[in-house]
Amino acid sequence: MPTKPRRVTQREVAEIAGVSQTTVSLVLNDRDGTNVRIPEETRARVKQALEEATYVADPAARRLAGLDNQIIGVFTYEEALSPESLDFYGPLLNGIERTAEEIGWDLLLFTSSPVENGTRSLFHRKTRLRLTDGCVLLGQQMVGSELERLVAEQFPFVAVGRRDETAAAVPYVGIDYVTPANALIDEAARSGHRQALYVHRGRDTATARDRRGAVEAASAASRMAFMLVGEERVAELPRLARATDATLIIAEDAFLTEDVILSLVAAGVDVPGEISVAAFGEVRGHRTGGRALTGFRVPRRQVAAEALELLQQLITTEPREWAGLDTQRLLVAEVEEGDTIAAPAGGLS
Repeated sequence: MPTKPRRVTQREVAEIAGVSQTTVSLVLNDRDGTNVRIPEETRARVKQALEEATYVADPAARRLAGLDNQIIGVFTYEEALSPESLDFYGPLLNGIERTAEEIGWDLLLFTSSPVENGTRSLFHRKTRLRLTDGCVLLGQQMVGSELERLVAEQFPFVAVGRRDETAAAVPYVGIDYVTPANALIDEAARSGHRQALYVHRGRDTATARDRRGAVEAASAASRMAFMLVGEERVAELPRLARATDATLIIAEDAFLTEDVILSLVAAGVDVPGEISVAAFGEVRGHRTGGRALTGFRVPRRQVAAEALELLQQLITTEPREWAGLDTQRLLVAEVEEGDTIAAPAGGLS
């Protein structure tokens, strides 16, 4: 269990700022800046001292550090604006931007923490977390110790996506992938599909486990027999489908599904005439061979909007009352009917 952080004292802040403890007290209690006896330079030095401290001391200090600034931080554990990332992050950032505009708050995108070994550190010395009222966290995988620290410090934040990197009570808004995965499997079964392959990336994330769990549960219940295939074996799919009599291949996301189709087409397989294909992920905007992919319609903009609304609730509610808020929410994705699933024609000969 994380240790509750020690409070920063006014004396410590005074020593860092090079002012008296009385001056710190005056600044902390002068919320609207009307005390003309405090020069702006002194006020700025006290605020800088608070930012240099490991955490914010108390509600008054938190207000000084930004709770009346109406600034929300956005932190991404991976690069968010690269061409490869925009398919995932674009709708989320768009939803955050629109909601921030509606509630009249500004956004601060943290970019000073470098990406090292594929991830960023929220508590990197350059990340100006304390300039914001709260923070929205984005990322396929997050650092459990950082989430625990935010929870322990009662710093307002909301993670996008269900989190299980820690047992701490992390506020999040995410997607229920299990419900649409079951719906897609059952719909394919009603069309006559009995044997299938599931192509996955081998990721150990909550959503990846949810998708894989739906596949394994379907096999265990004899709703459809699945063989799990790692993405490194995409080139072998025609052979594997023939060996298992599979008439359906489902991949973990739309990009992997496109790779699956390219492999099948290169081997002379007709999609969906001989093999049907679908994605367990967002497919809007994804087409192959003039056909729209079958998969999910994921409400990412709504997720982002609800995350920002929840963050606003946390910011404007006393931490002792957070337990009464609905801080862990899952929105359901829906099946997107495409052109890549058809009734089985007997599989590959």
